[in-house]
Amino acid sequence: MQILKFFQFPNAYRYNSDSLLLSAFILEDNLSKKTLLDVGAGCGIIGILLKNYYHHLKLSLLDLQKENILLIKENLRQNALEAEFFHCDFKEFKSEKRFDYIVCNPPFYRQGTQKSTNLHKSISKNASFLPLEDLVRGVDSLLAPRGVFYFCYESLALSEICVILEKYKLKMTKIRFIHSKKGIKARLVLMKVIKNAKSPCEVASPLFVYENGCLSEEMRELGVKFRIESYDFERGL
Repeated sequence: MQILKFFQFPNAYRYNSDSLLLSAFILEDNLSKKTLLDVGAGCGIIGILLKNYYHHLKLSLLDLQKENILLIKENLRQNALEAEFFHCDFKEFKSEKRFDYIVCNPPFYRQGTQKSTNLHKSISKNASFLPLEDLVRGVDSLLAPRGVFYFCYESLALSEICVILEKYKLKMTKIRFIHSKKGIKARLVLMKVIKNAKSPCEVASPLFVYENGCLSEEMRELGVKFRIESYDFERGL
């Protein structure tokens, strides 16, 4: 598997382990269908990682911030991959195309959380810029029948997530909780959701980021699975 290069702005929001964990969670499945939309794509990390594994995917990337579109273009070029991209607010995005897969590492910091004075970071992290129900409503309108939605969110919001998914008749079929270490409450939940599904929900074994004061074996394996080099983008914000 080739080494992937990702350019990011030095003084802005940068991808973190959540995107890698979500990508690995998605790659546990066989992505045999064709169309994939990465919502709030940022620098394009999730969509590009998936496209690198499944070259047949027709990749689309969407982001609200024009600066991120610059990064997406550059990262596609650096990795010799093709995709279409949309510079728009997902809440207003309309398309006649229906997607087989939609993936998203959305902003999920709650209202009342202190917002960063850095606008790029604030838009990327705070749920007020893409509220959960707006995200799910948009996904429901864009998913093909039996389409799959993969996303992550703060685990404290799980009950709210379940209520909203049920409202739009989207079925959670697999979840996995991420803990910083054993004995600590889960901070993140990875989810697989299928439109018009009736299958039960699988609860996968938990993942611990640290074990015995060091990165866990599973986290170390992420670095081997995803061969990534990160660089600062010369055009700063």
